Amino acid sequence: MCRPLLLGRAMRLTGGDMDAAQDLLSATILKAANHFEGKAFFLREPRAFFLSALRNEFISQYRRRRIEFNLFETNLDVYEDRLPFAFCYNAPQERHLLEQEEIGEICRFLLSMPLNYQQIFKLKFLEERSYSDIASALSISQALARKRVQFLRDKLRLSLGSQSNWSAE
Repeated sequence: MCRPLLLGRAMRLTGGDMDAAQDLLSATILKAANHFEGKAFFLREPRAFFLSALRNEFISQYRRRRIEFNLFETNLDVYEDRLPFAFCYNAPQERHLLEQEEIGEICRFLLSMPLNYQQIFKLKFLEERSYSDIASALSISQALARKRVQFLRDKLRLSLGSQSNWSAE
């Protein structure tokens, strides 16, 4: 009855990947069936229920993949003898030293920037203020505040990209 609609929504959520859409649809139907197993029920709006269930299953799968991606190192060669850089610096003292070096690099970079960009860094990243707050504090438009924050991020990435490993994380 609403299979074409569900398949279309699944295709949209998975970026047009038919196999992933079919898997998403199957998982959604299984979860819905398990939810109602052994219960008498009446769905007033089955289309809305299944669309909501599809969206929830997609979010669950996305979170699961994201957790797995963060936990597993996908580009490791199991036959390689040496450990990757990330595993060599597991000692707390060494990690602390690396973090201190990176903080020092950020401070040197900020001191080389004009005063207005130092203020933007303080407002956005230290005080975690919104773009509208930054705009009112500096008497500029909100769009200009966004542009300046993006410019600062780009410059910081360029400045620290070749010297530091945190930009790749």
